[in-house]
Amino acid sequence: MQWSHRRAAACVAVALGLGPVLGACSSGGDSGGVFANGQDQPLAQSAPTAPAPLPSTPAGPPAASPSARAAAPRKAVKYTFPVIGNNSYAHTHHDYPATDVITNCGNRVVAVTSGTILDVTKVDRWKRSVNAGATRGGLSVSLLGDDGVRYYGSHLSVINSTVEPGARVTSGQTLGKTGRTGDASACHLHFGISPPCAKVGDWYNQRGTVYPWPYLDAWRKGVGKSPVAAVQAWHARHGCPKKPLVDP
Repeated sequence: MQWSHRRAAACVAVALGLGPVLGACSSGGDSGGVFANGQDQPLAQSAPTAPAPLPSTPAGPPAASPSARAAAPRKAVKYTFPVIGNNSYAHTHHDYPATDVITNCGNRVVAVTSGTILDVTKVDRWKRSVNAGATRGGLSVSLLGDDGVRYYGSHLSVINSTVEPGARVTSGQTLGKTGRTGDASACHLHFGISPPCAKVGDWYNQRGTVYPWPYLDAWRKGVGKSPVAAVQAWHARHGCPKKPLVDP
């Protein structure tokens, strides 16, 4: 399905007034594990002898039992809304699950949780005449959260120089600024949630497989709602597709 980008411009006025966006307002086609894992021998019958001394071992605390290890509390994962500044977004998206956060150009884009950068695109190679799905996002960042979920943001105007594949980031750390690079006619952040699958190159999964808005709603209120279960459920149903599940 080809997305009409002319509708995005109409949404900017709504976004800047902080009104709800009632429909898809962005360009389409942002480029889209979890899923992050001697048997005793019988003694020979012989005359009793004095037992050999046991080898000495350094003293130390007893090892925790498996049940005790399982009961150890897990560190809470912190989540942050991805855009700092006035914004608005819809609970719908055109032809696949994602969210377009409509906002002013130049607002800060931050890491939604702590993790490791998977992929970064710092050069806008989008050409309308080619209409390649892999380049529609323009300047973009893909992050593998410590919760095992992949988070993707695109259409940025600039990306921080320290944001490179393999770099560690923390929740709320600035990644870049909002813009309209790639297949976009208005400033916004395309935000996608997905299993990491191929980690890089699978733009049709990276752009989004699970609707982000329930989590965005929670993060905006400071509630740490996690998308892990939803992403795991999607992955269990679909695996890692090798092509878009819908028309790009």
